[in-house]
Amino acid sequence: MNNLWPEYKWQLIGAAIGATFHFCTVVLVLVITGGSGEGQGGVVLLLDFPLVIFLQAIPNGNIILYGPVLYYIFFFSLFGTAMYAVIGWLVGDFLGYIRRKLR
Repeated sequence: MNNLWPEYKWQLIGAAIGATFHFCTVVLVLVITGGSGEGQGGVVLLLDFPLVIFLQAIPNGNIILYGPVLYYIFFFSLFGTAMYAVIGWLVGDFLGYIRRKLR
């Protein structure tokens, strides 16, 4: 781990920030509301828009969007957090690249 930390420090920090942001803004809202209500639907639509479009584009994706609430909560909690972690990783990679170029 000591050899990997300096190389991937900014990526890991970015991924942690992205995952924490999604957890605090979407996952907690989904769990607290039980996946029902217009407020949680708006939060999911705004912050997890690519996942909503993906589910509408694939066959049987509506089963997750309009089916059992547990599928809905599980899908957006797991894949939304992973999506934001990847976005954070990429932002961290970009920031690390900029820092290396400025030195």
